[in-house]
Amino acid sequence: MPRRSRQKSGTGIYHVMLRGINKQDIFDDDEDFIRFQRILLMLTECYDEIGNPLPPRCSIYAYCLMSNHVHLLLRERTEEIGESIKRIGVAYARYYNWKYKRNGYLFQDRFRSEAVETIEYFMTLVRYIHQNPVKAGIVKDVSDYAWSSWHEYEGGALPFHICETTAVVKRLGNQDLHEFVSMPVDGRDILDIDSVNGDRITDDEIKAKLIEIAGIVSPQEIQKLNKRERNIILKQLCEYGANIRQISRITGISYGIIYRAKTDH
Repeated sequence: MPRRSRQKSGTGIYHVMLRGINKQDIFDDDEDFIRFQRILLMLTECYDEIGNPLPPRCSIYAYCLMSNHVHLLLRERTEEIGESIKRIGVAYARYYNWKYKRNGYLFQDRFRSEAVETIEYFMTLVRYIHQNPVKAGIVKDVSDYAWSSWHEYEGGALPFHICETTAVVKRLGNQDLHEFVSMPVDGRDILDIDSVNGDRITDDEIKAKLIEIAGIVSPQEIQKLNKRERNIILKQLCEYGANIRQISRITGISYGIIYRAKTDH
């Protein structure tokens, strides 16, 4: 089956996942985690051969380093996402193979990513990424996990700062950051590292259901319906089992509109 083309983000923002080949661990001790953090820092703090500062290759808003996979929320800057992720993979694999006297690939051959087109989904991912260690049962609270970007949001003394936290802090205003990031996230609507293709039902099944209940010829025609009729159909698709990512991809309707239709009572 041919690979699905990587979806291009109109905002330049992506949720990216890297996993060890055959799901093997890619971090064995604290030194490994720290090395990966320093590689991320090299993408956001760049210098030329004589030490002059250069524009960042990307901006990183959130990350979480788990034992056998990594979540990143980043924005393209001076290079495309593929180049940045390749830079990370090559640098870390070279270090890891040297340290553990191994050869061959360390990561799965193709990283996974999804475009982040709305502020609603961006904020959902900030929560989802930081909640990964809690969801996995490693810790009880996001603050207890050492290898995520949450500590940068807490404002503690750290050896270096990787993330651009301003976008999230400004958005929340005076709200309690910890309360926000601890709010439950419906992971069904987020591309997950452990799923085969991230989806419970196929795009073709959703298209067929949409055409059936809406009486339209193509999925994009739902955009021409009035708001009330459109939202009823979007909610029916969610109840059918489609997740918000899929519906957005198929119909061209933004994540935020579908989310509001899904949660409207």
